[in-house]
Amino acid sequence: MNSKRSAKTSDARRYFKEVRFRQIRALFEIAKHGTFAAASRSLGMATPSVWRQVRALEDDYGVQLVFAKGHDVRLTEDGERLLDLAAPLVEGFDSLKKVFQDQHGKAERHLRVAAPATMLNSPMRHVIAHYRETHPQVRLSLIDAPSRIAWQLLEAEKADLAVVGTPHGVVIPTRFEATPLVRYPFEVVCLESHPFAKIKAPKLRDIVKQPLILAGEDSSSRMQFDHLIAKAGLSDQVNVIMTAGNVTSILNYVALGMGIAVLTRPATQALHVPTDLNAHFIHRDVSNFLGYDHVALLHPKGRHELSHVRVFREMVMQGLRAE
Repeated sequence: MNSKRSAKTSDARRYFKEVRFRQIRALFEIAKHGTFAAASRSLGMATPSVWRQVRALEDDYGVQLVFAKGHDVRLTEDGERLLDLAAPLVEGFDSLKKVFQDQHGKAERHLRVAAPATMLNSPMRHVIAHYRETHPQVRLSLIDAPSRIAWQLLEAEKADLAVVGTPHGVVIPTRFEATPLVRYPFEVVCLESHPFAKIKAPKLRDIVKQPLILAGEDSSSRMQFDHLIAKAGLSDQVNVIMTAGNVTSILNYVALGMGIAVLTRPATQALHVPTDLNAHFIHRDVSNFLGYDHVALLHPKGRHELSHVRVFREMVMQGLRAE
């Protein structure tokens, strides 16, 4: 009986020695940074040591977890699966000290929210103003960033929360918990005098034929548009005459009659075009083939949430879902 118990204890010690938290951490940092060199700098370890940590994991699990192409390192399907299971453990451990300090009143109350300007300037602005009024002790940082950049900031731990569009064909990192908030139909915005305005039942091919003024490639609207165009086999027919990072520029050039824009309603509601342009816009709902911009609130899975972050997240969920 004692020999069996001794064998079990020995196995447990061997497992603890071979599969340590640092090995999971190495896989986590490789997924975040994409190279062994960057992961080693983040961990404060030599690159060969990071290699050994990952190889030890692979030996223990009996699968390949990463593959290298030049200097870049990517996770295999098994690596992604293991990371999805392990990420909450890493996030929880990393946030433990901050939560402990926060409960003792020793942590700085700082909230960093990344979201596109169209969300910050229209649907979210009343929520943000109310939070600012009720939580004046929190240092609030609002980061204007298109959706893809916003979730990259969250992944790099440069933001605490991100409110982003989740376009078709784009996989949000599995490290994040995505809470659906609201959806907005895609529209074509053009002048009343533009030929597109006279088409009674526009199709995707009708849009492709027009000079297009589109948002930047990191925006959710552009990612969804590009995905659906590629799916329809029309990518080589698209005529993009302008890409702009802000809606003001897009609508100003639409007002000059240079093309049509593909946007969502919050984008056009977030600002007014200068009145001296005398622009008479029409909005054509094209959600029947371009779909909707599905907005979600992202936060890391497993992370112990600070109270002032949780309050803001709940206020956003309540405020945007009530739209």
